[in-house]
Amino acid sequence: MRSLWKGAISFGLVHIPCRLYPATEDHDLHFRQLHRACHAPIEYHKVCPQCGDRLAADDIVRGVEVAPGEFVLIEDADLEEMPLATTHTVEIEGFVDLGAVDPLFFEKPYLVGPADGGARPYALLRAVLLRTQRAAVAKVAIRTKESLALLRVVGDCLVLELMRYPDEIRDWHDVDGLPGEVALPERELAVATLLVERLTGPWRPDQYQDNYRGALQTLIERRALGERVSAAPGPDRAETRHADLLAALEASVAAATAQRAQGQAEHQ
Repeated sequence: MRSLWKGAISFGLVHIPCRLYPATEDHDLHFRQLHRACHAPIEYHKVCPQCGDRLAADDIVRGVEVAPGEFVLIEDADLEEMPLATTHTVEIEGFVDLGAVDPLFFEKPYLVGPADGGARPYALLRAVLLRTQRAAVAKVAIRTKESLALLRVVGDCLVLELMRYPDEIRDWHDVDGLPGEVALPERELAVATLLVERLTGPWRPDQYQDNYRGALQTLIERRALGERVSAAPGPDRAETRHADLLAALEASVAAATAQRAQGQAEHQ
């Protein structure tokens, strides 16, 4: 796997040479935009509004407007030479309990591998995180942004989760229509709890698939053969009225119980 960042993890006075690798990959089907009349793919070009020239990548430089029409230019070399330790280092600033961080903060994961000379201190950090069941809170600068990050163990690997800063998280108090405290009948709570128990099982990510992508692939294949595709009838999910809530919960428990029994029978 090709790394996209090389640097080190700073752990007190311990220096761990490391590389970052993409932790995810894109399997989505990507649409092209076409001219409806002739189906030719649409092209987009970057054009200077002053000169009228079509620009190549080498013709473009970053700039920040500091006054109307006045820009400060920033080259890639300027970003590399900024006086920030996090430009080439994952700076560990502390440790927290593994489950203490709300997943709402997580933004993008990277796999972390040891670089030359980093295997032993890498193994030490991995072992101590496992022993203490903690994650490391760190900062790292990748490309044009310094990010808060969480370093944790997944299998035999360290994973760096880039995180959003607190001021990037919207306050849930701003959500309209939240019901607040509602007096709920004990029977409804009991049956709803039973439904949750019936639907609770071990986390098996391999049992989940992107059904939309599969349906889209089928649609593309059938349309390529000149076939028309009609929408399949979906389940009846009309809004549950208050009087029907308990009945809907009880029916759901019965269905979940039957599904669990069938699943157990198939695995015997």
